Amino acid sequence: MKLISWVWFWYVLVGFLMGGGAVIIWNILKKVKLKLVWYEWILMILSTVVFLLMSQTFIASFYEFEPKAAWFSLIFMGIPILLMAVVLFRSLKKRYIKNSEIN
Repeated sequence: MKLISWVWFWYVLVGFLMGGGAVIIWNILKKVKLKLVWYEWILMILSTVVFLLMSQTFIASFYEFEPKAAWFSLIFMGIPILLMAVVLFRSLKKRYIKNSEIN
C-alpha cells in the first residue's frame, strides 16, 4: 500500500500566505502613495527569501521527524526576519511622516 503524503498542502499554504501578504503590502503602499527606495527593496526581497527558506526548513524538519530542529529553525531564522521587517517598517513610517508633514 502506497502512503499519500499531504506535505504539499503546507507548501501551498505558505505560497498563498506570501502571495496574499505581498498583494496587501503593495495595495497599502499604493494607497498611501509611497514608493520603495533601493534599500527597502533589498530588505523586502531578502526577508521574503529568508521566510521562504525558513518555512521550507520547518516543514521538511517535521517531515523528517525532527521537531526540535524545526522549532530551532523558526527561532534562528525568524529573529533576523523580524529585525529586517522592523527596520523596513520604521523606514517606511519615517518617510511617510516626512511626506505628510510637507503636504
